[in-house]
Amino acid sequence: MTALLSLLIIFLIFGVFVSTFFIIAVSDAKVREKNELFILESLPHDVVLKAVVRYNIGRPQGRFLKMKSFQGSGVLYVQGDKLIFKDILGNEDHTYDLETCKMSWVENKINGITNAFKVADHEAIIFFYIDKGVFIFKTIEENASTSDLYIRLKGLRKELKNAKKVESANEESNQL
Repeated sequence: MTALLSLLIIFLIFGVFVSTFFIIAVSDAKVREKNELFILESLPHDVVLKAVVRYNIGRPQGRFLKMKSFQGSGVLYVQGDKLIFKDILGNEDHTYDLETCKMSWVENKINGITNAFKVADHEAIIFFYIDKGVFIFKTIEENASTSDLYIRLKGLRKELKNAKKVESANEESNQL
């Protein structure tokens, strides 16, 4: 009888632990989603591209073991010739010059968590990726895949550079 009672107590403690962990995870996801929606709704009207992203700063993508697959969440968007990242906590906000920043694809074959792309300038290096389907309570479905976002950003950068070339050629022809 005491063995059965001990086993029941162990299962009860385990159940309380798992339930508490699940409740914390759900509430954290709801708060993150609420903050993402607030940022999305407060974006200027002339935004060309926007995406809800997860991010890592520095070189965490190359590490073999990670405690978390991401450092935080935020919104990445393009306005004019700027690539702007807004962290949901406001700690890591950064603005890149779309024409001069360096973008590169980073395949993560070490721990298989996700692939990402890196955006770097003289001030910051941030790894971005789109978190699709990792958490069942995520309801923001505007985003394509990480590779689609990367390709679109590269395309926007190319369009910007081509537009500047045309503009400078027009200025030169007007001066002649």
